[in-house]
Amino acid sequence: MAHIPLDDIQTLWRETSPKDWSHFFTVVHAHRGKVDGISDNLIVFMEQMQSRLEHTPFPNSPEQLQEVLNNQLASMGHGGRP
Repeated sequence: MAHIPLDDIQTLWRETSPKDWSHFFTVVHAHRGKVDGISDNLIVFMEQMQSRLEHTPFPNSPEQLQEVLNNQLASMGHGGRP
């Protein structure tokens, strides 16, 4: 089952400033194609979430962000919680 590991979430959280969906997805896109780091499969899944999330409040912590993203993965049929 697909899920986004907390270490990947923490990387994205640290690099996102200010903390909002627009900047978050800019950071996600910047990770696409890098040899080290976040799997491109997870990047693609997160990119598919953008339209669903961009009008919702941005989470207040990396753990909340992980929960939101993994819930989205589950609703898209790609897995669920770790």
